[in-house]
Amino acid sequence: MRITGHHMMATHAKNVAAAQEDVARLADQISSGRAVRRASDDPVAWAQARRDELRATLSRGRGDGLALANDQLAETERALTTIGNAVAEGRALAIQAANDSYGPIQRAMLATHVNGLFELALSAANTQDASGAYLLAGSLSATAPFDATGAYVGDASVRDVETSEGARGAASLAGTSLTAASGIDVLPALRALATALAANDRPNISLAIAALTDGNEQVSAARAEIGAMASVVREADLGRGALEDRLAARISDMVDVDVVAAATELAQGSHVLEAAQLVGAKLTALLSPRR
Repeated sequence: MRITGHHMMATHAKNVAAAQEDVARLADQISSGRAVRRASDDPVAWAQARRDELRATLSRGRGDGLALANDQLAETERALTTIGNAVAEGRALAIQAANDSYGPIQRAMLATHVNGLFELALSAANTQDASGAYLLAGSLSATAPFDATGAYVGDASVRDVETSEGARGAASLAGTSLTAASGIDVLPALRALATALAANDRPNISLAIAALTDGNEQVSAARAEIGAMASVVREADLGRGALEDRLAARISDMVDVDVVAAATELAQGSHVLEAAQLVGAKLTALLSPRR
């Protein structure tokens, strides 16, 4: 088969174009840090990377929800601690006031103190988060859940949070945990003690001791429940971070360029291109009509 000069030049031009394309591709990869920048580079890797990037985006959104839940649970724990301390102190004062050595004046003084404990506990029970939502109100978070008498006016709903892909967990406690639905009406029990002290009503002071003993245990149980929720939220956030690390590593493996390997290949490709261009110049000179 006779190979013409025209055929030789055409073949060489294709080789030079291919070498130029390889050099440009490698230079682009090194510059961008990505071996797969578009679907045409590697359809399978590109599609999987897009799916993983979407999962990572959703995971970061889940992280925002977990962070909010963690803050709200911490605020709720502080509120319950305040309430528990008030109940425990009220119980101790009731035991003290039940003593025969106490008379109307001493009990009236204790009544003032217990009223202060009630107001402190009421304020804690109506704790709001940074957005102004009442933490113990159930789904009625725009309204204070406990009225001036300590009666609960919220509902029994609890908020949940996405803990992992396709899973959710409880992330709040309704104020029903401080009502007869869970044992006794804790805040009214404190108020009842103050009333009994002010009235020098020894029988009801004695009854308040038992009520506040139950109330203290009730608040402790609520705190334990909040602690368990907080633990789940923290573990979920650790799992979320680990997932994002795995996704980032897999995306990198699929689409990021090996800079050292690409630089080596680029250097080799540049030498090939230079050699091809030199050959092209010689072919042009060789095949040009002599003058």
